[in-house]
Amino acid sequence: MNSPCPICGAKEWRSCYHGSIRMGSFGKKSPEDLDIWECAGCGARHLPPVMADIEAYYKSGEYRDDLNQGNAADAYFKVNDNDQPHRLDLIGMHNLRGKSVADIGCGAGPFLDLVKGFAAKTIAVEPNQCYHDSLRQRGHEVYTWAQEVPATGTIDSAVSYSVLEHVEDPLKFLQDIHRLLKPGGTLALSTPNADDWMVANSPDYAAFFYRKVHLWYFTSAALERLARHAGFASCTVTFDHRFDLSNAMVWLRDKRPSGNGRIPLDPALNAVWRETLIREGCSDYLYAILKTPA
Repeated sequence: MNSPCPICGAKEWRSCYHGSIRMGSFGKKSPEDLDIWECAGCGARHLPPVMADIEAYYKSGEYRDDLNQGNAADAYFKVNDNDQPHRLDLIGMHNLRGKSVADIGCGAGPFLDLVKGFAAKTIAVEPNQCYHDSLRQRGHEVYTWAQEVPATGTIDSAVSYSVLEHVEDPLKFLQDIHRLLKPGGTLALSTPNADDWMVANSPDYAAFFYRKVHLWYFTSAALERLARHAGFASCTVTFDHRFDLSNAMVWLRDKRPSGNGRIPLDPALNAVWRETLIREGCSDYLYAILKTPA
């Protein structure tokens, strides 16, 4: 890496991973070994883009095709609906009632559907235009990119779940959201944890974790630095782990994902596993609340 970090401007990088990466669904690997670079200044990790036109890739719906998920709204709901109550808990229903809410990178919009009954206004920002007609039919205001939304300084709350890792310029991405928010406005976001225990302890898992569509990877400290650079007054990061001990055991044995519950284990053992990873900061996911200056 010779170019300066777009987040902090530092020019020194180190390779923190060298090998194949995932190119879509499980089993699809890059034909050549690639490097994940870590910035010496802010600690963010970066995969230089392996596609010529990333924006066109997301707008066309090719991303969902690569994951064998299709581009129909119903298919998206089937995969993502169950995650939405937990995401609402992160920001709190009371913080959204009667407020304007934007979901940046909303997919087919299940989170906006969840809050529409009590939010004053719902704004969908989604590059995959396959979902736009359905989003409009369900009463959401729709845009392709955050910079297209004209509501500068008028939005109470924004959410952006599992999106930050996909964007080419994470600093500009957060600055675009910051522009939309009112003083004292809130952004709730999530992203994979670069300090994931499985990444550190299984090279085969690292080759699955790093993937062509994830251009950036953050530890909690790197995410907090990014938020400060983007102008947010505060960034409170929490850890969450979505998978049980069985999933880790099967991966270490078979080198493939299994989901939860493949090996019957005492729930108390699973609870200790999850609580330990969260306490040590090496869970699989980061959640954060960012606030603009009041």
